[in-house]
Amino acid sequence: MSAHGRSKALTPERNERGGCLRSAVPAAGALLAALLAGAAQGHDEGLRTQVEQKIRLSATLVGDRATAQRIAASGHVQALAHLDEGRVHQSHAEDLLARGDYAGARQAADEALRNLGMARRLVPDGTLRLAAARARHEQQLASVERLVDAWRARGGDGQSLTDLAGLLGQARAAAQEQRWDEAQQRLAQAERLLLEGLSRTLGSTTLDYTLRPSTPAEEFRQELARQRGFAELLPLALRDLRPRPEAVTLVERYSETSQTLRSQALQRFEQGATEEALVHIRSATLYLQRALQAAGLVVPPPNGNPP
Repeated sequence: MSAHGRSKALTPERNERGGCLRSAVPAAGALLAALLAGAAQGHDEGLRTQVEQKIRLSATLVGDRATAQRIAASGHVQALAHLDEGRVHQSHAEDLLARGDYAGARQAADEALRNLGMARRLVPDGTLRLAAARARHEQQLASVERLVDAWRARGGDGQSLTDLAGLLGQARAAAQEQRWDEAQQRLAQAERLLLEGLSRTLGSTTLDYTLRPSTPAEEFRQELARQRGFAELLPLALRDLRPRPEAVTLVERYSETSQTLRSQALQRFEQGATEEALVHIRSATLYLQRALQAAGLVVPPPNGNPP
């Protein structure tokens, strides 16, 4: 058989295979289209479920009549505006969901939740507000009382301690009658008095060493108490003096360094290296003094080494 003949003989087989391939291409395309359509449908179903959940939540918030009445009674202009915006976006989200625009419905539902949340935060529930005020008062009162005890133990002057006792009594009386603003004012006055007195006392090594420690271990415990006193003073300085953000950053850096040095001091003391522990704890105190100065509190420099 000639080459031409062999070519002709093979032609039907090639045509058969080519026909199979050509028929397979549309089938593969149809399969791919079906897979993509299924994935898209699955994505839409997931998005629809997510949107429905958000819309149900925002509908619950819109239907909270007690909260709506509280906001209306407050007369808070911004809160009322946010409440109205939340209702508009809620209605819009429901409309878009019904039309199958899931992406638009989700965006509208998010806006509804954001506005409704803002309205609630601007006019908090009275019971929650009172509970929060009581918790803040009790926490601040405990802090001030602890610092008063510390100052008394360090020999605070009698007149200042008497004034502090009066201010704390007034703060307690105001709190019992739920006059939280007045209670806060009295505690703030007590804190300012404490800031002045404790900074003078803690800044003087003469006062700190009147007990004349007989051993290095006793000296370390005194230095540790002194460092703790400065650490307790720092939150008061930040709250009352309200330093600028860059000063707060500096305060935090000094405070972190002080805590690291304190941990090292305790570790060296437990290992029996008391002299090294003293060096670390004194450095920790120095960094706290710097932190207080950065916060705006005038801290008298140490008068020298302990006798």
